[in-house]
Amino acid sequence: MFYSILYPDKERHDEPRYPEAPEYFRDLNLDRMLQSITRGRGEFHLEQFFWTPLKDVESVQYRQEVMKDLENRETLERFRAFSGAIHAVQKSMAEIKKRLQSSETYYNNYLTKGRCLDAADQYCDAVTSLATYAGWDSVRSRALKAFHEYVQAYSASDAFLSLTADVQSTRSRLATVEYCMLIHNGTIRVRKYEQQADHSQEIARVFEKFKQGATKDYRHNFREEPYAEHVEAAVLNLVATWYRDVFDSLNVFCNKHIDFVDETISRFATEVQFYFAFLDYIQAFRQAGLSFCYPKICTTKEQVYARDSFDIALAETLLPGRLPVTNDFRLDAPERIIVITGPNQGGKTTFARMFGQLHHLASTGCPVPGTEAALYLSSGIYTHFGREEDLSTLDGRLQDDLVRLRRILDAADDGSVIILNEVFSSATLQDALLLGKRMMDSIIRLGSYAVYVTFLDELASYGRETVSMVSTVREEDPTQRTFKIMRRPADGLAYAIHIAQKHGLTYDMLCKRLAR
Repeated sequence: MFYSILYPDKERHDEPRYPEAPEYFRDLNLDRMLQSITRGRGEFHLEQFFWTPLKDVESVQYRQEVMKDLENRETLERFRAFSGAIHAVQKSMAEIKKRLQSSETYYNNYLTKGRCLDAADQYCDAVTSLATYAGWDSVRSRALKAFHEYVQAYSASDAFLSLTADVQSTRSRLATVEYCMLIHNGTIRVRKYEQQADHSQEIARVFEKFKQGATKDYRHNFREEPYAEHVEAAVLNLVATWYRDVFDSLNVFCNKHIDFVDETISRFATEVQFYFAFLDYIQAFRQAGLSFCYPKICTTKEQVYARDSFDIALAETLLPGRLPVTNDFRLDAPERIIVITGPNQGGKTTFARMFGQLHHLASTGCPVPGTEAALYLSSGIYTHFGREEDLSTLDGRLQDDLVRLRRILDAADDGSVIILNEVFSSATLQDALLLGKRMMDSIIRLGSYAVYVTFLDELASYGRETVSMVSTVREEDPTQRTFKIMRRPADGLAYAIHIAQKHGLTYDMLCKRLAR
């Protein structure tokens, strides 16, 4: 039985979702990414679905299957149109209900009731059109197949058939209403149409003889919603006095079908926006030549990897003029910790963010940057990135590092992913190395996956769980960063002397300049 397009069953759908962004969102720049994804879709409140990682492989695969189906442009646009139609009906009905429940006749009138009938008509058309959609055979996902079965059963249900029949019969009765308006000196009088002559046709016939050829059409098509709706509402009230039975049927329709939108249909129309939002977001990246893939989701630590991946938040700032440098990584058991060293401004922090972004996106069922990936379904992501000191406290940066790190290690478990960037950078080399080794011991005992960006080369070969990766420079010009992070032993080179030479700031150069 279909319940949700985002969760395999009602139980998982009803599990609590994060009420706000996780702490690691800011460190990984996922907050910036989410702003772009949900821009223009605030009414759907999609943030909670992107904030909350899924807890099991089945749920992730459930979403991946839907996302793959919607990669088909025709399928995507068909469901986008359906969702848009249902959402428009819901917005209309929200206002209509407020008016019909009002005690003021200014709002609770036949004009409002007519709009209720129009909304129901649009709803029936949208559901019927989707139920008979010829493209259902192309869908492969469990979710959309189950929704197809639901829509077919719903469109054949007594409740929907009754709604459709009542819409048609009420419209047919209203179509029999004919009336005349007599407008004189600001007064409108209404009476039944009794075969009076159509003066517009007579006027056209009189002036036909003066016609000399094709002329410009000066007629203006007025919008459906009137500017002076209180006048139209008053006219309808007068018309209703002549056609009481017909307008009574409109009253009966509104009383009977005021809540005609099916709850499951409504939920689908909102939740499917999750897929539209992400696919629309990555379209620009794909057009620029960047790849996205559906990762294999791992629950054991035999192997995780990604190929040709990149920091999606960084890529957004570079496009359309430039493309980000892509990187790979691979961890084979018992490897679990990547230690990244190398010169500053070489892409180390970007790589660490990428690792965290990949694991979060994978846990929401979204495709991830790269041509191929196998990622671990973590129990939680924890990050420690440098922050400015809080001058309102007496804590120094080292103390802040230790407190935050202790909090992470207490909360993490063997299913966690930990991202650490330049921890202990404010300590002396000897103290930083001592603290770094103790931290590495704690992570190894936990069994977590981790990425650690550090200036401590000694930690890059700490044990069999550790993999060393190094940010690289161009061989012909060490001052130029490649932003490629390669798997190799730490070399202990910061290339600071090359940068100093490039800018004329070595000791010898400065001495010569000062001696002049």
